[in-house]
Amino acid sequence: MYIKELTLENFRNYEKQKIEFNKNINIIYGNNAQGKTNIIESIFLCALRKII
Repeated sequence: MYIKELTLENFRNYEKQKIEFNKNINIIYGNNAQGKTNIIESIFLCALRKII
């Protein structure tokens, strides 16, 4: 299973953001404090929600 897209709304430093992922490879890059870890955290929280 893979993630096609992620929509964040009022999550950490993202007011509203839509991210589309490629099935093969995705690289998340940027300067410090730009929200890279927040994207990973949001994916983790979605995955955790499926388990509970």
